[in-house]
Amino acid sequence: MSRKFIGFWFIFLPDIALLYAGLWLSIRIRYADGLAPEALVTHYQAFSVLFIFWLIVFFIHGLFEGGVFRRYTTLFFNLISAMVVNLLIAIIYFYVQTNVIITPRRFLLIDIAVTFVLVLAWHMVVKYFLKNRLIEGIYLFSFNNELAELEREIKNHSFMGFRVLGHLNAQTLEQGTLEKKATLILPDTLHANSSMSAELYKLRTLGVSFYNHKDFYELLLRRIYLFDLNELWFLENINYSEKRFYNLFKRLVDIVCGVIGFAVFLVSYPFVALAMKLDSSGPILFKQKRVGKNGEVFEIYKYRSMTTVTDTTWTKVNDSRITRMGNVLRKSRIDELPQSINLLKGNISLVGPRPEQVGIVETLRKEIPFYDERHLVKPGITGWAQMNIYAGSLEETKLKLQYDLYYIKHRSLLFDLEIILKTIYYIFTWQGR
Repeated sequence: MSRKFIGFWFIFLPDIALLYAGLWLSIRIRYADGLAPEALVTHYQAFSVLFIFWLIVFFIHGLFEGGVFRRYTTLFFNLISAMVVNLLIAIIYFYVQTNVIITPRRFLLIDIAVTFVLVLAWHMVVKYFLKNRLIEGIYLFSFNNELAELEREIKNHSFMGFRVLGHLNAQTLEQGTLEKKATLILPDTLHANSSMSAELYKLRTLGVSFYNHKDFYELLLRRIYLFDLNELWFLENINYSEKRFYNLFKRLVDIVCGVIGFAVFLVSYPFVALAMKLDSSGPILFKQKRVGKNGEVFEIYKYRSMTTVTDTTWTKVNDSRITRMGNVLRKSRIDELPQSINLLKGNISLVGPRPEQVGIVETLRKEIPFYDERHLVKPGITGWAQMNIYAGSLEETKLKLQYDLYYIKHRSLLFDLEIILKTIYYIFTWQGR
């Protein structure tokens, strides 16, 4: 079953039907007594024009493409982004045009919400039932099995919809073993072989798609390929200029969350203090030097969750120093509440790479190339790396850096929202660190 066939019959046409179904349900919800036939026709006529623009927005956000089904999070946040844009279009459509006689107000919000639920539900049904038909076959091209690690990751992430069909090299490629419209993953070593590059260049007329293995690694795992990184990669992939609107909005969110968090912290303090005193001796709060944006050192505030803490000691999963009360505080993230003070001070943000201890950072700077690049942005209470790994060793920290660099490269309001929602999910399911 071709992707175009799936996109048209299982996504595009049903989305049209769902837009009208959402409109019908919204009318039933908003107007309990129903609408007069004339008003009903007016609503359908006005929204029929609006739906054309909404479908265009869906198309721009890739919601008619098979690739959107690779991850539930991609589907969810692409649809959120599309519906926000559609809401703005609808506001302009209804409130700027004087010849449109209806003024939906609350009805428009109801329709946006109902449509979002219907479209999301259908897309998730399509992903579930057609997941085995949305698999994309790929070929790996290498000179000396350079992509063996990538192949293992593809097999470990089969839910992404990729499957290795074969391995190619200079000899097998000449035998014409590559199918038309195939996807071919290329290694960096190809840069040094201009003749082979020229041969591969000829395949573009067959509709072959090409990926650099680092880019494909990033697409598959949502982390940066750390090995062989150099200065040029950072110049080409990292935006070193300030994102003014993004930073301003983040700061406003941090202040609001800081005020709310500080209020909760004040309320929680007597109860947490009593429980901690009954469980173990030591201070209720502890301050620790951490490294922030641009390498600046600041003091972070937390509820104490361990018997002892030093500036050069790794904290591991199920660390023996974690107290019973500390374990509860960590899993529920209550130990983070005092960091509302840091939020208000501006030392940290709600989302960003987790700030590390000064002593550990000094060691990691020597051991891991480009480790300091994670300090390009303000550290956060929660972050993308935290959602994927708990680093308690040098090797795990290298993997954590891959996620941190991915966040820095792709940081956006929607990405931050995804991290916040995942953090909330982990809190309520007692997952994470």
